[in-house]
Amino acid sequence: MPNLTSQQLAQLGERFLAFSQAVGNYRMENWTVLSKSQNQQIKELHRTLLNYADDLFTTSSKLVMVDIRSSLDIIDEVTGEISKTYHTLEKVQKAIAVAAAGITLGAAIFSKSPEAIGGAVGNLVKSWKAE
Repeated sequence: MPNLTSQQLAQLGERFLAFSQAVGNYRMENWTVLSKSQNQQIKELHRTLLNYADDLFTTSSKLVMVDIRSSLDIIDEVTGEISKTYHTLEKVQKAIAVAAAGITLGAAIFSKSPEAIGGAVGNLVKSWKAE
């Protein structure tokens, strides 16, 4: 079975959060009819579901950081190449495309969106390697 992506884990975290909220709402809505032990049992189940949601979000964030680290390595490599040889570009359109891809990457970084950063890194590499 393939590993879950950070996005899939975040989606699962959202589902578990909604699930736990439903359990918590049930407990509050039925407070007067639940026995003390039923109330305690539902409270513990609610807390466990919340913990699962939190753990899913945390794991998702950790995977995002791994994805970003690999993007940072690629950014380091490509921007190093660009810095050294950009002045030798003969095609003006390529110079413009690479600079525009750099602007897009900067905007993606400031958006703090791992998906946008990954896409922008790919676009920068593609622009740089294009003939």
